[in-house]
Amino acid sequence: MWKEFREQWLIGATLVVLGGGLLAAAAVLGEPPKAGAGPLDVVGLLGLGRVATLMLVVTAGMVCGGALFAAEREAGTITFLEVLPGSRARLWRAKVVAGVVLALVQTVLLLAIAAALGLAPPGFAARLVVYGLLAFVWGTFGSTLARTTLGSVGFAVPAAVLATFVYLIPISLAFAPPGGGPPRPAGWLVFEALMIATPLVLSARWFTAPDRARRAGSARGAPGFRALLWLGWRQTRLLAAVLSAFALAFGCALLVPEAQPLFVWPGLALAAGALAGVTAFGDEQVHRTGGFWAEGRLPVGRAWAVKVGLHLALVAWLLALLLAPSVVRAVAEGQMRFGYGRGLVAVALRDRLFDELGPQSWKYLLVPAVYGFAAGHVCGLVFRKLVVACGVAVVVGGCLAALWGPSLLAGGVRHWQVWLPALALVATGRLVVRPWTTDRLLGRGPLVRLGAGTGAALAALVAGIGFRVLEVPDRPDSEDDLAYVAALPTYDENVAGREFRSAVERYSRAVQYADTGPEGAALVRLRPRPAERLEAAVRSGWAGGDPEFTAWLDRVFAEPQLPAGDRPWHAIAEDAATKPVGQFESPRLVSTTAATAGMLDGARRMAVALLAWGLQEQAGGTPEAFWKRFVTVVALARNMQNGGGVLPLTAGQDVERLALAAAERWLERYPGWADRQAAAGGARGPAPVLRAAILTVTAGDASPLLDMRPHHLADRFVLREQMRAPVQWLTPGLTPPGGNPDQVAAEADLVGFAWAVPWERERTRRLLSLGFEPQPNGLFGASPALLVGRPGAQLLLVRNRSGGDQTETDRVLRATRRALILKLAVRAHMDEKGLVPAALADLTAGPTPYLRALPDDPYADGRPFGYRVSRGEVLRGPPRSTGPGSGPGPGRGPSEQSLEIRSGQVLLWSVGTDGTDQGGTVIPGGPRSEDMVFLVPMFVSEPR
Repeated sequence: MWKEFREQWLIGATLVVLGGGLLAAAAVLGEPPKAGAGPLDVVGLLGLGRVATLMLVVTAGMVCGGALFAAEREAGTITFLEVLPGSRARLWRAKVVAGVVLALVQTVLLLAIAAALGLAPPGFAARLVVYGLLAFVWGTFGSTLARTTLGSVGFAVPAAVLATFVYLIPISLAFAPPGGGPPRPAGWLVFEALMIATPLVLSARWFTAPDRARRAGSARGAPGFRALLWLGWRQTRLLAAVLSAFALAFGCALLVPEAQPLFVWPGLALAAGALAGVTAFGDEQVHRTGGFWAEGRLPVGRAWAVKVGLHLALVAWLLALLLAPSVVRAVAEGQMRFGYGRGLVAVALRDRLFDELGPQSWKYLLVPAVYGFAAGHVCGLVFRKLVVACGVAVVVGGCLAALWGPSLLAGGVRHWQVWLPALALVATGRLVVRPWTTDRLLGRGPLVRLGAGTGAALAALVAGIGFRVLEVPDRPDSEDDLAYVAALPTYDENVAGREFRSAVERYSRAVQYADTGPEGAALVRLRPRPAERLEAAVRSGWAGGDPEFTAWLDRVFAEPQLPAGDRPWHAIAEDAATKPVGQFESPRLVSTTAATAGMLDGARRMAVALLAWGLQEQAGGTPEAFWKRFVTVVALARNMQNGGGVLPLTAGQDVERLALAAAERWLERYPGWADRQAAAGGARGPAPVLRAAILTVTAGDASPLLDMRPHHLADRFVLREQMRAPVQWLTPGLTPPGGNPDQVAAEADLVGFAWAVPWERERTRRLLSLGFEPQPNGLFGASPALLVGRPGAQLLLVRNRSGGDQTETDRVLRATRRALILKLAVRAHMDEKGLVPAALADLTAGPTPYLRALPDDPYADGRPFGYRVSRGEVLRGPPRSTGPGSGPGPGRGPSEQSLEIRSGQVLLWSVGTDGTDQGGTVIPGGPRSEDMVFLVPMFVSEPR
């Protein structure tokens, strides 16, 4: 420390003093940072004072580091240090520690001056400490190589720039945030750690090399690896240079837009691996010098390990060169690269299929090269002519790698399966290398070893492929979906489902015509849009007073563009409702999930329009017309829920929920006897509309409990068909923005071919029969890990997970439907008898009962709903947070929801999912674990 201080104190003091003056001048005369400065305007962005501080700190670090060893050589004192009785490693550590302390002292003094002048806020000062440390370590690296302090800067700056590019490119790809931009903070930490560690490691290795040389010279029985490495490098360097040039050229060729790396890469990688493998002992084979190893009794095994290791490194280098131009292009593209996915391979090669493959994409890139190398290594020993060896190696390695191609495109390949056969081939080369050196390779023993090794490689390959099939259990119900679909109605027999689909298509065209017709331009500009107004009418009641919207709706139902003699869409739907229940989505006709979702969304929109029309008719004075629309919509929902799959089931449940909500709005607006007594002459009479409504809703409550198995079997059948022809659904997902669908279709065809080979076809069959649908215990029928790297794996998972718990939804709908039946019956009792029933049993009593039997509470194991006539009360709900600034005073905690109930209000309730009767004291719509409370509409309400 004293020596370093004595040698550098003058330079350091001068730098601090002059730097302080420079900072003072910059603080007084320099311009402050500009708010609108661009990233390239460094002075405007930081201000002159901060730029000066940055330059001084970096200079201090670079000078301190650069003077550690170069100043000793420049002054001629390095010899004195080298002859000291100690290792060079201790000397290096002592000088680096002393240099770090001196650099930190200068940095702290400069930052103190800058802070006093207002030029270095804490965050900026902390970053400058890091920059000073980076300058110091790279100066240390340059000082190890250079003879002068100034020369150390000449070494340090280019080396630091090169390291920046080498490290920053992969870090920018690996740590890129969503949407592009600079790396995430973790990426910058990794980058800075590498930039600090790299020069220190290189400097230490370079400076302490004489120590290692002395130890190597004095060691007994040295293994000779250095000599073998030297020999291997001498034999390989020209070949490596030529192959590197070709690899870089072919890598640039992959940048051509018409190039398809998925097809081109395997051939290039196979050639690189085969050439590297054949030439591992190519020099000895060409010059007939293999016998030199045996005659001199040299370590053949050690030589084999070194030469094979060098040529494996050559393969890795060639593959890196092939990929390098694509990686550079991806980095230069910025945010545009994320249109191809998130994975490095997908982004670099501009192919979304590699993103679907996930971790398997690296196997896809490496397998041809590894198998080419393994086959080339053995062929290079067997065949004396390198051309023949290369040809045989390409054929053998290509065939072995091609056997793994379908599996790599089907996902789920384990490491041992794919690498063990190649390892067996490489080990075979080790077994025959000694007989090869003695020119006895064609002897009986070597041939037995060669055959055994090749057989072991083939056995490992067969075992790996066979395990892929056998690891998926073959369940006895593997073809239940085929039997289920075979028993479904044919296209001609599925009359109701076919007509409902026709009605949906006609409705969509009618809406399009209404939007784009002579009067449609003005209607489309309405806010909210017509579709949103239909939803509001169903959920809140028909509001009226909107002539433009009414005209739009009339055009949709009138279909003025309809040819003479054709039925309108709503007539087709009403006729379909009278047919036996069919299937809206037949598994035989489903092609893609997207097409299914589009048709289901159209069915929902048509149902909303029918329900809104019924509420409009009620407001126009014909309340009984609503139930005709209700029957049509419920029939549509039944067809959607009739074993067509989980998605149609979920959509059908949503349509039925809308129908029940619209019926609730109808009942709220239906006038009671008090409102009709003037027209009736003051006498009470029967309520035919309500009694007919009771029969309508009751008829729809006869369906059995939901069984999810038919829907899962339908989904399984659809997935089975999609796996047979993935082009239809895989091509749209793999086509990037502005991409060529024809090129992507070729890739999808390749995937389809891969899945059609016998072993992958059998594995796919087992995967589908295993099932990924939810089980009663909440788990899934098969491990999703089996699907890792399989294109379209989300279809097997998402299709069966979508929609939530359909069984619970069915129970909620059943409870809501039965509560509606009771509401209608209570209102009919009030209309005909002028009072509310004292108990639910009154609804089934008398010569003309309103109900033949009371509907059971679906949560209460055969018991009826709860019932009472309120005398005035307040229903409570769960606490809810009022949010900041709401409520009186400073209180911002949870508040209790409440609903005031007037005297005479009839309440119904179900015990809910917990099965505990809590007396119906919670507000309607509360948590499902509590009672489900329903209020009977007692008075005519206005639209909400």
